[in-house]
Amino acid sequence: MNNRTAGPTPSFASSRTKKNFPAGTAPMDTAGAKGSQIVCKFFLQNRCSFGEKCRFYHPANHSKNQRFRTRGNSNEASMGNGDPTNQAFLKKRPFDAFKFKAITLAKNAQDAEPTPFHHMKGPFYSMDIECVATGYGSTKRHRRPCRVALVTSAQNSRDGGGDDVDEITTLLDEYINLNDIKVVSYMTQLTGVTKEHCAGAKSLEEVRSLVREMLLPTAVLVGHNIQHDIEWLGLEVGVDFREYFDTSVLFRQRIPKNLNSAGNVLRELERQQNEQQQNKTSGSLEVGASKDVLLGDEPDDSKLPIPTRYRVFSLRHCCIHLLNVDIQESAHDPVMDARYSLLLFHKYRNAAAPMLRAMRDSLHRSPRTSSFGSENPVVDGVVLSPLGFKMKASARFIWVWWMKHRYNREPW
Repeated sequence: MNNRTAGPTPSFASSRTKKNFPAGTAPMDTAGAKGSQIVCKFFLQNRCSFGEKCRFYHPANHSKNQRFRTRGNSNEASMGNGDPTNQAFLKKRPFDAFKFKAITLAKNAQDAEPTPFHHMKGPFYSMDIECVATGYGSTKRHRRPCRVALVTSAQNSRDGGGDDVDEITTLLDEYINLNDIKVVSYMTQLTGVTKEHCAGAKSLEEVRSLVREMLLPTAVLVGHNIQHDIEWLGLEVGVDFREYFDTSVLFRQRIPKNLNSAGNVLRELERQQNEQQQNKTSGSLEVGASKDVLLGDEPDDSKLPIPTRYRVFSLRHCCIHLLNVDIQESAHDPVMDARYSLLLFHKYRNAAAPMLRAMRDSLHRSPRTSSFGSENPVVDGVVLSPLGFKMKASARFIWVWWMKHRYNREPW
């Protein structure tokens, strides 16, 4: 018989041992200031599974816009000098004057860009086309038009017309017969088009002839990425219409290509200027733009010390945050897309540079609007976004592995 008496068990608890704290309290953060708290980031997301046993602080009342100090965040700012248990620590990003200057330079450069939409004269038309999938890829050769819509302003003058969606008239809304084409998917969730819609419809050549008849030789076609719709129908500039304008150019925001590196470049330039003691005229970063430069997909950075790029917003994003209307809440409607493209064009085409900058800033600061392709990378085997290729490759890999291990043979 073992007569050894049970003594106190030695403690081998390390600093990494998890400890339980009473509800509503928090441990002391040894890495931070004395009395600071670490807020449970999972509790702020309504995902904490520990409840009252959680070792991090659960604030009783907090707003969605309030940002607390969580584990791993060293940037904190106390909201008061009272009791530490009643203090919340905001996560504040330090202000960087050079990053701010880089953003301002990009905006000033965009303000100085040519504005051909200010001088355009009507009549104005807008067109939108929906396509079905004839292949499983995401390129143009795997698509075919299935529905065409054409609208125009009821008042086609330079200064007025189109301020209300009811003033925009629908001239054409036609489905296209696809009997002679092998359709992989109608992508009804996206296009709203079914096989029954296209049965007995006009051919693509007939619809193209109708569009040419309705367009005047002096017409101006406007719309988001309108050049793609023009290519689909095979229309010619200067023959079927006078000119076209991509409305995404009106709403896109010019920003530094890389904000961190742009700030470092400006910081280094200022350091060199201080060392060389250059005067203001030769050392200033004045921004200008040639009025002869055409608007393109890439910005002209020849007069800027930093590279810039354009952030392009979708038509749905513009309508949600500028008109408070979601035009693509369900399936796409080409008539509605064309009408609201023309409405946005008329609303902002005569706006001054400060108003355009404020409008673009509001779009840039607004939450991202997810597209159908980002939420559904693959539909009926058809790829709608770059993520869809990865998903199909992963599924193919898993299927090959399963066939080899389950049936000991190749899947083909």
